[in-house]
Amino acid sequence: MKYLAVLLSSTMLAACGGGGSASPSSAVSSSASSSSTVSPASAELAKYEGVWRQDCDNHMQLTRTATATSGTTFSVTTKEEYFDNADCTGALVATGSFGQPDEAVQYTATLANASVKMPTGETIVSDVDPATSVLAVAPFTFTGSGVTSTYAFGTTFGRIEYPNGEHALIQRQALNGQTSHGALLIRNDELLALVPIGDSTTSFQVNQRYIR
Repeated sequence: MKYLAVLLSSTMLAACGGGGSASPSSAVSSSASSSSTVSPASAELAKYEGVWRQDCDNHMQLTRTATATSGTTFSVTTKEEYFDNADCTGALVATGSFGQPDEAVQYTATLANASVKMPTGETIVSDVDPATSVLAVAPFTFTGSGVTSTYAFGTTFGRIEYPNGEHALIQRQALNGQTSHGALLIRNDELLALVPIGDSTTSFQVNQRYIR
């Protein structure tokens, strides 16, 4: 799993690849959580707090939970859940995580009229919220009745057995404290994790997409 290091990285600004049935595949997601307590997030950034997810990817559902720790800082926690059925229904077979928040995200002032290249190739102009993400230092771990895993050279190698006889072979890299930069944008009820195009500070492209 390769993170950009932000909600951004994982970000959510991060990029993640991984697992499938009988052979490796890829998937990712995002995150956030809600609470009965009053959030410290600023009014402009509170919309990013909570649980975000990506579409089911061949047994695996990825979620990211973003929790405000101050007006302009968030912690992000990633969780992968592997289910009996390829559409992410049925019993939970395995869970994967870093066992702690993945990254710390620091937002800066909203950037007006940024250029954003969409997955369709279209370029739009929108206000975005730039951020810097610092990843934790931690290995990825799998737990569950259908799991065997080993850790070597900074990578966790997992094998997940499903009741129908299929299996997934998955590799997840440990987090190494990397720092990265990006931005977030909510558009049409989707959370878009953006990464800079080249060295630009005003032009971005979509790295990951999440929904509630």
